[in-house]
Amino acid sequence: MATVTAPAPVARAAYREPAYLRYIAGQTVSIVGDQVWYVALSWAAVQLASPAAAGVVLAVSAIPRLALMLFGGVFVDRFGPRKLMIGSDAVRAAIVLCAAGVALWSPSIALLVVVSLVFGAADAIFMPAAGAMQPRLLSKEQYSSGAALRELTSRAALTLGAPLGGVLVAVGGLPLAALVDAVTFILSAVMLWTVRPRPAEGETAPAKKTTTALRDGLAYLRRNRLVGGLVLTSLLLNLGFVGPMNVGLALVSDERGWGSRGIGLLLAGFGIGAAASALVLLKVKPKGRLGYLLAAGAVIEGVCMAGLGFAGSLTLGVIATFTAGIVAGLLGVTTSSLVQTNTDDAYRGRVSSVSMFANLGVTPLAIAATGVAVDAFGLEATFTASALMSLAAAVLTLAMRQLRRASLD
Repeated sequence: MATVTAPAPVARAAYREPAYLRYIAGQTVSIVGDQVWYVALSWAAVQLASPAAAGVVLAVSAIPRLALMLFGGVFVDRFGPRKLMIGSDAVRAAIVLCAAGVALWSPSIALLVVVSLVFGAADAIFMPAAGAMQPRLLSKEQYSSGAALRELTSRAALTLGAPLGGVLVAVGGLPLAALVDAVTFILSAVMLWTVRPRPAEGETAPAKKTTTALRDGLAYLRRNRLVGGLVLTSLLLNLGFVGPMNVGLALVSDERGWGSRGIGLLLAGFGIGAAASALVLLKVKPKGRLGYLLAAGAVIEGVCMAGLGFAGSLTLGVIATFTAGIVAGLLGVTTSSLVQTNTDDAYRGRVSSVSMFANLGVTPLAIAATGVAVDAFGLEATFTASALMSLAAAVLTLAMRQLRRASLD
């Protein structure tokens, strides 16, 4: 007599997990606070010195973040993500509260530089910890919807944070913005305190020597061809994307005569597309051989970048950024889910730190290179070169068997 096997229970979506919702709520509030703070920081620097000083102050925070990011991943794997995230929130809350008090008494560029350096160092721990924390709050079946929810809430926070920062600066200047930012860090820490990540599976403590543990993490990426390949393709996509979508939009709008209104509409098109994609992925989980989906998305993104450079009307430009937003959301959620699914718990912090280092490290270089290339070769040639980077990512994805056969099943 044939035996009938009951189907495995279907895991509920990540947005139905109370602990994960508390975690996401805390992170969303924290992102809003970050945007408020960056607006206030740049405004204060301009008031105290000049626009150039504002750029220097904002750039200063990137120095310790990039210098310490890879080692931050080692500490995450050694001590666990939760306690390091709470500690990072506490440090940042304390420093911005001190900054609020000093700003009331005697604001200075030196104060802003010190705060930026501390923020950068704290981010070097917090960011890889956040990358390792999220999968420890969900089952593997929930990684896709969890990444989609994270994408959606992050977009909303980024959209809300900057305008709120402008309002707070207008009302109370740097002290009020710093106070609000401190409150967001405290709320984030409280939310983190209420969640308990699952125990790590097969966890082994990294080597006591930090540099040895870092080399072990890099060796793990070389061995894990799927995760290593995803990090590399993400790097290529980022190289071809961040320049055109940052300084490139301003240059296109200026040359085409679309003005600041054009920049706003192009950015809005991208944001709406990314949010729409995330909403769909909350319910729909990509399956099958996802390498072909990633490669197709990379090709479409490249076409959008090239199309943006050649767009003769604002309507066509908005269509290009809207489509790019949809594809970027799909690529981001799918890649994140695959990395989380195929990374061992013992290496999550180091994998997250390498991925973030690669993307954050090239972002300012890609933005600067785009500006120089447009000045030297023109918009069309520069955006075409950016499109070729996306096409290179598609070719690499199809060339690697592990990427072609990647699946979330």
